[in-house]
Amino acid sequence: MIQFLKRTVPLAILTSLLAVSAIAESGVATSGVATPTAPMALHVSKDSQVAASLTVYSDNFAVVREVRRVTLPEGLIELEYRDVAAHIDPTSVAIVSRGDASGFEVLEQSYRYDLLNRESLLARFLNRKLKYARSVRFDNKFETIYREGNLLAINPEIVNFGDEIAIAPEGTITLGSVPPDLKTVPTLVWLVENNRAGSRLLETTYISTNIKWQADYVLVLDRDKPMFDLSTWVSLENQSGAQYSHASIKLVAGQINRVNDRRPDMERPLTAMRMESQVPRQESFFDYHLYTLPLKTSIAHNETKQLRLMAATGVSFLKSYVLDSQLQNYQAVESRNANVDIRMQFANTSSNQLGQPLPAGKVRVYLKDSDGELQLVGEDRITALAEGEIAHMSLGQAFDLRAEHKQLAFRRLGERIIEVTTEMTVQNRKPEAVTVTLNEKLFGDWEITQESLKGKKTDGVIQTYQLAVAAGSSATVVYTARINY
Repeated sequence: MIQFLKRTVPLAILTSLLAVSAIAESGVATSGVATPTAPMALHVSKDSQVAASLTVYSDNFAVVREVRRVTLPEGLIELEYRDVAAHIDPTSVAIVSRGDASGFEVLEQSYRYDLLNRESLLARFLNRKLKYARSVRFDNKFETIYREGNLLAINPEIVNFGDEIAIAPEGTITLGSVPPDLKTVPTLVWLVENNRAGSRLLETTYISTNIKWQADYVLVLDRDKPMFDLSTWVSLENQSGAQYSHASIKLVAGQINRVNDRRPDMERPLTAMRMESQVPRQESFFDYHLYTLPLKTSIAHNETKQLRLMAATGVSFLKSYVLDSQLQNYQAVESRNANVDIRMQFANTSSNQLGQPLPAGKVRVYLKDSDGELQLVGEDRITALAEGEIAHMSLGQAFDLRAEHKQLAFRRLGERIIEVTTEMTVQNRKPEAVTVTLNEKLFGDWEITQESLKGKKTDGVIQTYQLAVAAGSSATVVYTARINY
């Protein structure tokens, strides 16, 4: 007895099978012995697509789903799908027959991305003869001269013409055919066994990189009231190597853990366009948030498309002026000047015309000038904002507010104890009074022993003062800190 793939086969039967195989390979016809038949090749074009959807993640990948209607014969079939993304994760590919899936079995699947180009084509002809053609001028006319040589290497091409070996020879290469394994576009191929002839809806799913989205917020401030109107756009960027027509779009906000892709990203130029949409549907999805856009859209390869996500009017905000100091070098006695930051914040609540999870993104803030034209007054990036949270942004530095930081006294009270007196002065050249928040950073084990204005210890390193400054005037706060380090 002989053991083969954990199944026991009698020696006589095995000997007979080997004999039949040998006869078949020799080309001798055998009576009553079935020989394997080659699968029928079937190209499934993009025109047969009946539905498509993209679930796009902000981490530069997407789950792509396609449904194509295909008429299949009975038997072994090699299904060839072209017009798919060039950045597929081959291990993520799946295909199913929707509806009645009986009699449809996938035996093999592969992703062929060895695309047709000069280098890949010549690589197939190494150590084979190539024909070079070049035009030579004789007696005021051009004649085509052909030379045939053996291709020894590529990059650069090295050709043995018999009488000489040429490096990067001049001329046009003429080939008799293109190898069938080279594809003009990335191609998915399945070997399937189909036991029921007729029409089927085949759904394919795969993950592709180089598709991403981000939120872009536009805030237009009211000139007279602390309110703004909000427009939110989704910038959908497609560099996947495929185009998606009339596709449903879903967006996932949140960080998804993934194993690093082994295939490098490709850089490509972008185009841009805008498209209006209705209000999206938002829902909690696992520990993330899922936004479903109400309208289908088409996006080409190397295109950035902006889709309207949401809008709100009459959103209240709070504007403030803040100066964050750096950790001090208390041995230095020179004074330092600093600019005051312009900050704004708003609450993501339903009472403030919002109240739904907002994805992370860039915020651009505009204000109309006296001519009614929108001017940019600042931009910042916000993190993902849950319902009820407050967004904090920094817009720039106030031109008419200046601060001076001065060390008035320094004393050493022990080996690791010092006492420092600091003066902060803010000048206000604006025509209205302002309040400036001073965040003084200290280190070690510290306490404030004296202060001209009551402050607050907000955390382990910051002492905060709210300094009111009249229009066209200045104000000063002086404090003494004892530091044990």
